[in-house]
Amino acid sequence: MLLLLLVSGCVGRQPGLSSSADITDRFEVAWAPWNEAHVKDIPAYVEHLDFRPVRKVRNLDRYDREIWLKARMPFSGGAVLELPVYMLGRVDVWFRMADGSLLHDRSGTWYPYVERRQKHAGIAFPLPGDGSAKELLMRIRTGAPVNFTALLWDSESWQDHIFARKVWYGLFFGGMLALFLYNLFFAFSLKDTSFLFYVAYMACLALSVMLYSGLAEEYFWPTGKTISLVLLVAALGSFFGVGFVNRFLGVQARYPRLYWLSTLVAGTGVLLGTGITLQLSFLDQPFIVPLMHLIFVLGPSYYLGISFYSYFKGVRQARFLVLGMSTLLASLFVYFLFTYGYVAYSSHVYHVLEVGLLVDALLLSLALSDRIKFLTEEKQRLDRKYAEMQKQFAREMIRIEEQEKKKHASILHDSVGHGLLVIRQQLDDFLRRHGDETSAAPIAAMQKQCSEVMNEVRSLSHELHPHILSKLGLKTALMAVFKRSFQHRNISWMADIADDLGLPASVETAIYRIAQEAISNALKYAEASEFYFSLTRNDEGVEVEIKDDGKGFAQEQEPRGLGLKMMEGHVRLLAGAFQLRSEMGEGTVIRFSIPC
Repeated sequence: MLLLLLVSGCVGRQPGLSSSADITDRFEVAWAPWNEAHVKDIPAYVEHLDFRPVRKVRNLDRYDREIWLKARMPFSGGAVLELPVYMLGRVDVWFRMADGSLLHDRSGTWYPYVERRQKHAGIAFPLPGDGSAKELLMRIRTGAPVNFTALLWDSESWQDHIFARKVWYGLFFGGMLALFLYNLFFAFSLKDTSFLFYVAYMACLALSVMLYSGLAEEYFWPTGKTISLVLLVAALGSFFGVGFVNRFLGVQARYPRLYWLSTLVAGTGVLLGTGITLQLSFLDQPFIVPLMHLIFVLGPSYYLGISFYSYFKGVRQARFLVLGMSTLLASLFVYFLFTYGYVAYSSHVYHVLEVGLLVDALLLSLALSDRIKFLTEEKQRLDRKYAEMQKQFAREMIRIEEQEKKKHASILHDSVGHGLLVIRQQLDDFLRRHGDETSAAPIAAMQKQCSEVMNEVRSLSHELHPHILSKLGLKTALMAVFKRSFQHRNISWMADIADDLGLPASVETAIYRIAQEAISNALKYAEASEFYFSLTRNDEGVEVEIKDDGKGFAQEQEPRGLGLKMMEGHVRLLAGAFQLRSEMGEGTVIRFSIPC
């Protein structure tokens, strides 16, 4: 709207006929049957018509009649007469000259553009240059409402007017094309049909403006056309608009009856538009055209109503739909008031629908961007929820695993260990009562084996369920397992473990189990002479580093064993990051972090 004000303001400051002169009140109007007059009889025929003065704001449309207008000259020669009215079908003009001859000119959507003396997308006629015309006669044949307005331009102001018009439509179609390509990219990249409906809707909007502004005749059909596509394209735009809103707001899932009703009404509009386009004889045009206009108004009304309702029901991304559809409905309302003769012509009113369409397209594009934002936020929320569920699942899995290990540790300690103790006591008792030199050595060997097995069972029981971990904490438990594992072996070790870690039980258990497995690998496979363990806490969680100087292995050639997979599995269950680096002869380094 600001652009139109600037353009009209620039044109309005021209010298002479500063912008345009409204000469509507110089005309008189009459109606006559279709195609009754012949060209050679026009002056005499017009004399018998009942002419009446044209009021400033008046709908001259009569679907069953031709519209005849006449005005007395003189008008200044070299000026241009413009009728700023949408979609006039056939407009013929005769200038009655001083010598009685007639000078004929014609324009309108049904006449070839190349035959127009004034090359203009709208309806415009150059006035005879010598000023010898005495009277102007005009015949309008159309099926659309006619809010008749006549503007007179001098040549300089007319050129300014044409320039401003080209600037406006250049900006309009340029903006629509940018929005079209922008959302088409998202339609294919996101695979969201909402964007496809929007792109189709925008294409129909832009094509509708191209058709009713007369630009289509100038660029697409300069030599003439056989059918009018205006109502069909507008109906398709309404259909795709309904589809966009329904898909965007999820109407089919929330309100299935409303979804099918809106689709049926929009589809009816497409069928009627197709029928009018194909000029089917059984369609009564005086009834169908207003019905089509009603459907066009119902479309934005439905958009606005369902958008308001959805917004109040908590669908926040409907806010830009509310703004966009409010703008479109307001511009449509003003457009129809102008079309049906309730509002007088002005440059702003004449372009109000185009402004509304452009603003609507922009706001709907913002609505789609808003949708991406909300979908991103929803995905982040679900990711956080999934991560929390994953952590909860990991904690539960570790708890269940530890319970099982505790149960088996108890069985080993209480049942197997107690049974071995009983066997050893029985051997002691047998040796004391019945022992001699022959049986003493075998019984002593069995006693020793029982003691060794009991120690292994006790060690295995402690490994399965480290009571010290739950009683004295992670640091003490780790230091104990390091001492127990390395004290009788030629391996130097160092542990750097922070105090007051404050870790969840599931994380402590995971670190303890990983440390056990790392020690086992260093002792059994690595042939290491040095072992290093580091455990630190930061704001995000805990970080662990385990190193040995053993023989290492080639990662790309040797698949990870069960122990390494167990380590990584513990870390992944707790949503942590695990890293392993090893090379032949270079030892092994394990680093992992767990958020907590």
